[in-house]
Amino acid sequence: MTEFLMRFIQETWHIFTDAAPYVIFGFLAAGLIKAILPDDAVARHLGGGSLTAVVKASLLGIPLPLCSCGVIPAAIGLRRQGAGRGPSAAFLVSTPESGVDSIAITWALLDPVMTVVRPIAAFITGTLAGILIGLLPEEKTELDREADACDCADTCCGSAEAQKAPLLPRIIDGTRYAFGELLKDIGGWLLLGVLIAGLVVVTGLLGMLAIILTNLNYL
Repeated sequence: MTEFLMRFIQETWHIFTDAAPYVIFGFLAAGLIKAILPDDAVARHLGGGSLTAVVKASLLGIPLPLCSCGVIPAAIGLRRQGAGRGPSAAFLVSTPESGVDSIAITWALLDPVMTVVRPIAAFITGTLAGILIGLLPEEKTELDREADACDCADTCCGSAEAQKAPLLPRIIDGTRYAFGELLKDIGGWLLLGVLIAGLVVVTGLLGMLAIILTNLNYL
């Protein structure tokens, strides 16, 4: 039992340290998005579940250099700014599939065809995911209730004066929001995901799954 616990702590720590830089970058991206994109603009372009909003969200995510870990805080930040469920899902799917950094490395390591195919595939899958999420029955979440309660007062959607402030103060405020309120809301869930990943590694569930899939291929 002691050996299992030590392995669990070790593997969990390795996963945590590997994922931490990307998650931190994701929180920074969420702060920058909040600073650059006013809440009313996000609600206007990405609000609701229309096809146009889903397409815009997919396109917004394609050039961002965020991985599957870093995109989580960025997507939740957009959701809190007024983005709909479908557009948020489209952004969540398309972003880690592409990015200016991955597009550049694809050009260097593969060929021009794959360089073009990769962002197109990200756009298609992100858009389809957003459309399918939009077709699901509407269920009020905590984010939906916050959006319904928001009447664009100074404490909710941000005042016009705050949105017209110089860029640097907006970036500082966005960073404080990302590493304050946003981190408080989702930090526990991210930590739980790391713990589950550590447990999966220690128990060998990934290896068992690989063996099962390999055997299925021979059936």
